[in-house]
Amino acid sequence: MSCVLLLLQTAGVSTAAAADEAARPGGSCATLTKLVLPKTEMTSAQLVSAGDYRAPDGRTYRDLPEFCRVTATVAPSLTFEVWLPTTSWNRRLQGVGNGGFAGQISYSAMAPALAAGYATVSTDTGHSASDSANSWISDPAQLEMWGRTSVHLMTVRAKEILAAHYGAGPEYSYFVGGSTGGRQGMIEAQYYPEDYDGIVSNSPGMDYSHAMMEVLWTSQRIAEHPDGVLRVDDRKLLNDAVLAACAGRDGVRGDPFLNDPRDCGFDPARLKCRAGGTGGCLTSEQIATAERVYAPVSNPRTGEQLYPGFSLGSEAAWHFAAEDPALTSYPQALLGRAVFNDANWDWHTFDFDKDAALVEKKLAAKTDATNPDLSRFAARGGKLIMTQGWSDDFQAAERPVEYYNRVLLDKGGPHVRSTLRDVQEFYRLFMIPGGGHVSGGPGPNAFDALATVRTWVEQGNAPKKMVATKYVADRPENEVSMTRPLCPYPQVARYDGSGATSEAGNFRCADDWDGFAADVARARH
Repeated sequence: MSCVLLLLQTAGVSTAAAADEAARPGGSCATLTKLVLPKTEMTSAQLVSAGDYRAPDGRTYRDLPEFCRVTATVAPSLTFEVWLPTTSWNRRLQGVGNGGFAGQISYSAMAPALAAGYATVSTDTGHSASDSANSWISDPAQLEMWGRTSVHLMTVRAKEILAAHYGAGPEYSYFVGGSTGGRQGMIEAQYYPEDYDGIVSNSPGMDYSHAMMEVLWTSQRIAEHPDGVLRVDDRKLLNDAVLAACAGRDGVRGDPFLNDPRDCGFDPARLKCRAGGTGGCLTSEQIATAERVYAPVSNPRTGEQLYPGFSLGSEAAWHFAAEDPALTSYPQALLGRAVFNDANWDWHTFDFDKDAALVEKKLAAKTDATNPDLSRFAARGGKLIMTQGWSDDFQAAERPVEYYNRVLLDKGGPHVRSTLRDVQEFYRLFMIPGGGHVSGGPGPNAFDALATVRTWVEQGNAPKKMVATKYVADRPENEVSMTRPLCPYPQVARYDGSGATSEAGNFRCADDWDGFAADVARARH
């Protein structure tokens, strides 16, 4: 009798089932609970049959292959899961990121990864989302896991589990995440470059501490001037005026988004109501709100810019920025507990001079992923694709552009354009005209960045573009309404002048050296 078969029978598995599992190509699943790893408790290992799977999040994921579901905890409190395909493994690992404050396994990202043949891993980042008071932020160990170490820890353990199960670790490892998950991907590239061969960082919330200030920047305006709120019709009026003034400058008429908002110089004061006017215009207070949303977060005493403003053309997505300050729950919890040591801190009192300096001192290093030094990731052959929508409704779209240019400046060299070529050997930024936060938005927003980075890693083909698709109602089962190329920064999509503007083939990626020079100049300061 084999050792594996004996272990399975000892674990309470029937003789027939034990013999069947012990003979599987991937090796035994149940025996993974016996695996001894540093500071890690293997809590369960369960063979899940092929078909529909109802995950702990209550959702049912259809048509999954048979897999081994492993759960484990790294001391003191980091829970993670690894799903290992039984017979369909493509010899690759895919780590998946979280959203917001996390606190739960990302089953919705694990399921498609598994279906595509990957072994996949996700973590709760060290705490539970059931902690509605966010008391975990007050625990330095848990804050460190959420802010810095959780993905690294889960990845190291996942690779050890794969090696034990399959007899060898993955040939390639990839990470995909958006928002908080995008920040996690950037943490990996900056601080743990050996973990992943390829990283996809979508709408990265990498400047989390300053993004919290941006929430307060707009929310304080709404709280202090409630008559300046911009409701749905007001935002549509503003967005329509921006598009009427600036859409089409790239030679394309009729797009419900701007190809490059930096080419637009619209002034919202053009919509100011005349005396006695009540419709089709904005009040002085509403215009002041719009100007606040567009403006960078700044120190009122020194004028120092702390975080970019929202882009022109994104107005329709300003629900939280200009109407409903619901997002203040994030800075209230994170700044209140981690900076001010007060769970009941009042976000209305935040001072953009002295309190901003305190955030820099006490939080930024624990949560932000803005280190421009990617030299170790580049040296080990890693490849990074970052995407960012120009119509993001949660964070400033220009922040990834700023970061990209700071990477260029950090790398140095006598000529910025030659340095750009060096950086593009391992890192490419794709801005998405009309793209929302991670997904959605009025522009084409469906594309396969994972397949792109995988081709780059495994075949050496650097992406010259990605084709994005706009489906009706953003549902892939519906008809395609438009396709467009996404171009690696600083290139932008230009219409060839003939053919349907709804087809990507009638566009080319062209250099925008003037815009690039302006971006670099801003990054220097």
